[in-house]
Amino acid sequence: MNQFGTMFETLIGAVVLAVGAIVILSWIFRSFLSICRPNEILIFSGRRHRLPDGRDVGFRVVAGGRGFRIPIVEKVDRMDVSLISVPMQVQGAYSEGGIPLTVHAVANVKVSTNPRIVGNAIERFLGVPTREIGRVAKETMEGHLRGVIASMTPEEVNEDRLKFSRQLELQAEPDLQKLGLALDTL
Repeated sequence: MNQFGTMFETLIGAVVLAVGAIVILSWIFRSFLSICRPNEILIFSGRRHRLPDGRDVGFRVVAGGRGFRIPIVEKVDRMDVSLISVPMQVQGAYSEGGIPLTVHAVANVKVSTNPRIVGNAIERFLGVPTREIGRVAKETMEGHLRGVIASMTPEEVNEDRLKFSRQLELQAEPDLQKLGLALDTL
């Protein structure tokens, strides 16, 4: 009976130890796992990472998934990629016919998740509030808005909104890509 009791105690001890080890390993696993929500990207910084185009950068990006952080070496930041409404107003912009116009427009921009240009957004806007990103996008878009108005007659601006929108998108896209932003709608 005594031998049976000793075996039983040993078995109970081993089970408790195994359960404790599983709980501790699960906690460690969970503390180093970062899960990305649908409207954000995760930036793991602290280690060198090679991009598909051959460039070496000090971060890696996870969009719509999860990743493991290497303890002590890496830090994880989150960046919101939700739409940012950018109201624009241009007063006294001269159209093709030399007529000053006042134009009100609203653009929806967001931080791009395109792997080729997301690094630009990370370098410029990581840790920056959304309203500041909106301000930069607004200033960029308003400058291009004046250029589009200058290339169209007042009638075209008023009647052919699709052409107006396409022209603004074509002119603003290169600058927005340099910022790491994407124009969603106008």
